[in-house]
Amino acid sequence: MPRTDPDDAVVAAVRAAGGEALPVALVRTVPAPGLDDALDALVRGEHAWLALTSPRAVAVLAGGAAARGIALGALTARVAAVGPGTAAALRGAGARVDLVPAGRSSAADLLAAWPVPPAGRVLVPRSALAGPTLVDGLRARGWEVDDVVAYTTVPAPADPGAAAELRAGRVDVVLLTSGSTAAALLERYGPPGAVVVAIGEPTARAARGLGLRVDAVAHEQTPAGLVRAAAAALTSQPTDPRERP
Repeated sequence: MPRTDPDDAVVAAVRAAGGEALPVALVRTVPAPGLDDALDALVRGEHAWLALTSPRAVAVLAGGAAARGIALGALTARVAAVGPGTAAALRGAGARVDLVPAGRSSAADLLAAWPVPPAGRVLVPRSALAGPTLVDGLRARGWEVDDVVAYTTVPAPADPGAAAELRAGRVDVVLLTSGSTAAALLERYGPPGAVVVAIGEPTARAARGLGLRVDAVAHEQTPAGLVRAAAAALTSQPTDPRERP
């Protein structure tokens, strides 16, 4: 069956690069009530476009569709992804992808690549924490947008084994895939004594805003790009963690 959990892809990328992964659930996803009505409208063909802004949004949408016995690939709406990581998650869930912006993955980049003139409704199922850039930008261009809070994230329970590994200094690098994972990391484990790598600038900004040092940011916002950034960061860091800035 297709796998849509974004953490699965990151773990696979670490192992493919020869690294040893310590998977830790920092957040858990909680679907929101608005997702059901949005999915029903999407299945009825009421939307010309579906816009996904994170792999986690794909996972939530795919889960809701599967519960109805619906394949994402059978939807009539055209599908836009914020970047290659989200596009890969969509394809892994069996959906086609009609639009992916070139360059960095951000709502602003997707908005810049969006077709004109406006033609129909756009469904944007998003996190409760997502910013308004894409929705406001599409509306300003004349599109009718259904802005739906489809899910929220809450910190997952602390993993005693992971906490022990961090305290013992046996973790070389921490990979952050969203601002919510950065917040959960600090809340559950405190600042890590390891190299910290963010999957993109929005995640890096959120982490820095929380007071977390970010050592590197992936140039390509995919699991493989995140791992490449981590490898490059590790080679440039002092051997002794106490010497890191």
